[in-house]
Amino acid sequence: MNRNLTWLLMLLFILTVPGGAWADTPVQATLIGARAAAVDIQGHWAQQEIQTAIDRGMMVGTGLNSQGQCIFSPEAAVSRAQLAAVLTRAFNLDYGDLRFIKQPLASDYYWDVDNKAWYADALVMCAVNDIFVGDGEEFQPNRNVTRIEVAQAVKRCFEAKKIDVVMIMMMPVYNDMRGLTQEETNALVFVSNTGIMKGDGDNNFRPRQAVKRAELARILNRCTSMMSVDQTYNNKEYHLAIGQSFTLELPGNPTTGYSWMMDIGDKSLLRLDSEGFLPGSDTRLIGQGGTNWWKVTALQSGTTKLRLNYQRPWESVQPAQTYELTVIIK
Repeated sequence: MNRNLTWLLMLLFILTVPGGAWADTPVQATLIGARAAAVDIQGHWAQQEIQTAIDRGMMVGTGLNSQGQCIFSPEAAVSRAQLAAVLTRAFNLDYGDLRFIKQPLASDYYWDVDNKAWYADALVMCAVNDIFVGDGEEFQPNRNVTRIEVAQAVKRCFEAKKIDVVMIMMMPVYNDMRGLTQEETNALVFVSNTGIMKGDGDNNFRPRQAVKRAELARILNRCTSMMSVDQTYNNKEYHLAIGQSFTLELPGNPTTGYSWMMDIGDKSLLRLDSEGFLPGSDTRLIGQGGTNWWKVTALQSGTTKLRLNYQRPWESVQPAQTYELTVIIK
């Protein structure tokens, strides 16, 4: 990058980002780009998880280093303000069927939140959907969020969006569950049985431990997978409301030369927001397959079809696989 441009970007970053708004802010998303490759995730255990969360638009970087490169700060703790922002993005939280006589403001719910704060709009959506538990009139936006708080917020997001989840019905047993409230226990059971969050190798859930940004990226990706449409929906219908999004996930292996070619149908009804490829669990294995994904948003009422062909672009033969999904928007 041109040296003068690098220093200009750094100067703009310093002058425009208010204190405390150091991660996942609209300013930084504009400066460094929501999909910029973060230099500090290279070789990190969650590198692919983090990049996928960035590609899906759920998380962004935390700033620029001295060389003007994007950083993600994977080992930094997640604040409550950051959690509000990423959950609003990941679940597309909105007003739903609620109607108001005036536009809701963050200050209507919490006295310690400025209506101009970078996370204020997202927090309103969380407040309207009752995502955070027992906050009263104080949100404490800069306080680090714990694993059990994330579990509770995630469970409430699924409930707010009325997302049905298939999971095993069993009571997980962790060494450190004692002392949890019934609400906390219910949340732990939900995230554990769905695989969204698990305990460690010593069978501890670590409910009071602060959540790091790398861990949150993995949690968000697992949430997205729970909400996704997969190959079992082939030749079926999928219903959603205007403004809602869904993720389509299909298996693939780009090393074979095959790739999925998508026809989104009526582009006035559906918008392709982002797409990517998530390798299998062992990224060291050359030639292994993985999951192709596409995030799509409904724009207006109507019916259209998503059609995909799995083929080599240079071959004129019939595709190896086809996929068709009828999308009905109400």
